Amino acid sequence: GGRMAVISFHSLEDRRVKRYFADLAVGCTCPPELPVCVCGGEPEAEILTRRPVSADEDEIAANPRARSARLRGALKLKEAGEAR
Repeated sequence: GGRMAVISFHSLEDRRVKRYFADLAVGCTCPPELPVCVCGGEPEAEILTRRPVSADEDEIAANPRARSARLRGALKLKEAGEAR
């Protein structure tokens, strides 16, 4: 039930965060050719932000460095004992 939030300041950082969250959100790792899941994989997290949250005009006016900041969040679904 924990939440994870990541702020990235560069597009390459944001891409890594986006892909990591996407990997956690996908449960099944079976090839698409199989009609039924045989791996039994379940998602480890739920993505809370489909698009990154960016600073608005007021925040950028007060803090110009916030222009490049992107916030993404995810919700943990599995128990602590089931580490990845």
